[in-house]
Amino acid sequence: MLNNLLHLYHHNRSRSHLQLHTPRSNSFTGYPPHTLDEYQISTSFLELKASAHDSDCLACKIICTGIESIQEEYTESEFLLDDTQVIMNLRRGHSVRVTLSNLEDERVLEFYTISPEDIGSISAFGTSRTVVSNMDLSHCLSLAVGWMKKCNEDHTLCGKTVNSKLPTRVIDVGLEEKGETVYLKETTESDQDPYISLSHCWGKEQIITTTTKTLQDRKTGIKLSELSNTFRHAVEITRGLGIRYLWIDSLCIIQDDKKDWEIESAKMADVYMGSQLNLAATQASNGSGGCFAQRWSLDTLNQFELNVGEDIDILIEPDDDEAEDYKISVRAALHVAHDHFTRTMDYAGTMEYASPLLSRGWVFQERLLSTRALHFHAEELIWECASGISCECSRLEDFQGGDPNGLLQQRETDQIKMIYTSIFSPASDESSVLDAWLELVTEYGALKLTKHTDRLPAISGLASRVSTQLTGEYLGGLWSQDLPRALCWEKGSGSGNKYPSFRDTHASAPSWSWASISNHSDDVPGITYGIVTVSGFVVDPRCRIQDFHCVRNIMNPFGSCTDAWLNIEAPIIKTTFHVTETPMDQATIELAHKHNFAQYLEKTMNWNEIKFGQETAKFSGDCLDTKGRVTDISHGETVYCILLGNFRHSEKERLSQYPHQYLNRDQKKILESTDLRGEARGAYALVLVKVDGGSTYRRAGILVRREGASWWKDAEIRNITFI
Repeated sequence: MLNNLLHLYHHNRSRSHLQLHTPRSNSFTGYPPHTLDEYQISTSFLELKASAHDSDCLACKIICTGIESIQEEYTESEFLLDDTQVIMNLRRGHSVRVTLSNLEDERVLEFYTISPEDIGSISAFGTSRTVVSNMDLSHCLSLAVGWMKKCNEDHTLCGKTVNSKLPTRVIDVGLEEKGETVYLKETTESDQDPYISLSHCWGKEQIITTTTKTLQDRKTGIKLSELSNTFRHAVEITRGLGIRYLWIDSLCIIQDDKKDWEIESAKMADVYMGSQLNLAATQASNGSGGCFAQRWSLDTLNQFELNVGEDIDILIEPDDDEAEDYKISVRAALHVAHDHFTRTMDYAGTMEYASPLLSRGWVFQERLLSTRALHFHAEELIWECASGISCECSRLEDFQGGDPNGLLQQRETDQIKMIYTSIFSPASDESSVLDAWLELVTEYGALKLTKHTDRLPAISGLASRVSTQLTGEYLGGLWSQDLPRALCWEKGSGSGNKYPSFRDTHASAPSWSWASISNHSDDVPGITYGIVTVSGFVVDPRCRIQDFHCVRNIMNPFGSCTDAWLNIEAPIIKTTFHVTETPMDQATIELAHKHNFAQYLEKTMNWNEIKFGQETAKFSGDCLDTKGRVTDISHGETVYCILLGNFRHSEKERLSQYPHQYLNRDQKKILESTDLRGEARGAYALVLVKVDGGSTYRRAGILVRREGASWWKDAEIRNITFI
C-alpha cells in the first residue's frame, strides 16, 4: 500500500517503473494513484524550495528552478509566494503538469523533454513537442503527413483514404508548387479523385465568390493574388500533400443562384465525408487571418530550457551518476486548444478570439462529417479524426475522452467527434442514437449564424446522416420517435446576449422546435437539452402524441420545414404569467465591488414565473430580452401548462455534473453513496399560449418543476394542436 505522504520520484535504474520515496516531513501530500501510471503530489512552494536546496532531490531542484524562471516573465503580478500550493500531476509517458495555486490566482506549468535521450535520470519528465511561435507550410506538412499516415495505417474507424467521387465543382490547384493560377472545374458523374475541403469563417469583409456572372471567369482561371490568405494557404497545403483538387464553398457553389445553393447545401454531407482531409482555418475570423500566423498565446511563446549537467547556466546540480548533460524544458502549460476540442472546461470565454471558426454554426457539421480535419488553432495545430484527437504539443495523442490535463480518475467527458462517431457503432441502438442527437443539438445550440434562417439548413447534412440509423420522421430538428421528450429543450437566460431573442413570423420551423428561436448574428441561441440528458425523462402515462405533420423542402428534406403542427393529448392546466423583480442581494454586491466588476452587475433580478392558485414556479421562456425577461407574453396573461413527463433528481445527481477534483470530502461521499432515499420526482411541462384566441397553441417556454406534478393531479386531459 502506498504511503499517503509522497515525495517526488526518481527513476530506479534496476527496474522499469518509477519509485517513490517518503519525505523528511509531512509537508508533501499525495493521492494514491488511480492507476500505477499516475500520481498527484501536493506541497507548498516554501517546502519545495527547502527540498531543492537542502536535499539531494534533483527533481525538486529542476521544478523549483523552472518555476522561478517562468515567474520572471510574469512581471505584472507576484503570483509565486511561500504559501503558494504546488500540485504536481504525473502521468507515465506525458509531461509533468505543475499547478501553482493561490487564493485568487492559478498558473499551470509543464515540464518535458524534446526527445527520450534528454530524459536523463528522471523518466517522469516525459517527452513533448516544441510548439513553434510561427506556423509555416513546412512545419504544418511535417505533422500533417505523419498524422495522416498513422490514421491510414492504424485507425480502423477512419478507414484508408481512397479516391472519391468529386463534388459538382472543385478548384484545380495543379501539381506545380509555384503555379500562380488555379481553375474552377465542373465535374462529371464519373470523375473520381482525392480532394481536400476547407472550413473557414467568411467574416464581414467581402471574399472572392462564384456568381452566375463570374462562373465562366472562374473556370478560365483565378490568380493566387485574387485569393484571401486563407484560400491561398489552403492551395499551398493541398499542393504540399500532393493532391490536385480543393473544395471551397464560396467558389464551388454559385452564391446568387438559389436553386444551386439548395442543391449543393443538401450535398454537404457527401462533400465533407468524401474529402481526404478537411483544412480548418480555426484561428481566423475572416479571410485575411489565414492558416499560417504567429501564435497569440503566451503559453505557446514562453518556453525555456533548463540545462542539467556540469556545464550549466542555471543553478542545478546533477546527480553523481549522471552520464552526460541534458536539457529539460518548461513552459506555461498549453490548454486552450485542448479545452476547445475535449470539452473538459467551459471554453466560451476563449472561443471567439482563439478559435472563432468553432463558434460558427455551419462549421459544426463540417467538423463532424469530415473523417479527418487539421485545425489551425491560435495556440497549436490540432488533428481531429474519427478515432480521436492529437495535437502539436503531443499532450493529446488519439485522445477520445477523459480529462487530458488532470488525473485519469476525474470525470470523463466525451469529445463531440466521439459522440457523433458512436452513432454509427454496431453497438448503438435507436435509444443511444437519439441520446447522442440531443447532445449534438445542445452543442450546436451554442453556435452563431449570420442568417438565423440557416439554423436547420446548417445542420441538414448531419441530420441526413443520422437518419440512416433511425426509423422515424425528421420534424424540423426533432425525431418523431423521440416525442414528447424532444420537446423538452430549453432556451438559455440570454443574459450574455446583446440583443433579444425572438420568433420570426415567417419562421422555418414550428414553435415546438428549437430551430424556431431567432437571434442576432452576434448572439448565440443557447438552446440546450441539458436538464433532460442529466436528469432523464419518463413520459407521463396520460401524455400521448396523436399526430404530426411537416412539409419538408424538396431540394433539401432535412432543411427548413413549413406547415408543421403537432397534435397531443395530455393533462393541461390554466395558469397566469407573472414577472417579478427583486433587488440584488447584498453579498453579491459586496463581492462585485471587491473584484471590480460592480459596473457590470444588474441592480435587480427579474424572474419569469407561472402562478397556479397560490403557488408560483419559475419557468424558462423562449423569447427573452437582454435582462432575461420574457418578451412575447404580458404580465398577468393567461398561459396553459401541458404535462409531458417526469424525472428523478437528487443531490447526488447534481454533484455528478462537476469534475471530481472540485468536490470536497463530504460531497464526494454523497457521490459515492448508494443510498437513494434523497431522491425526489420532478415534472416537465410546456408553457403554451393560444394563437389569436383560437383553438391552436404555440409554445412560449418550458416549466421544469422540481416539486413534482401535483399541479396536474386532477387536471383535465385534452387533445390540443400546437404549431
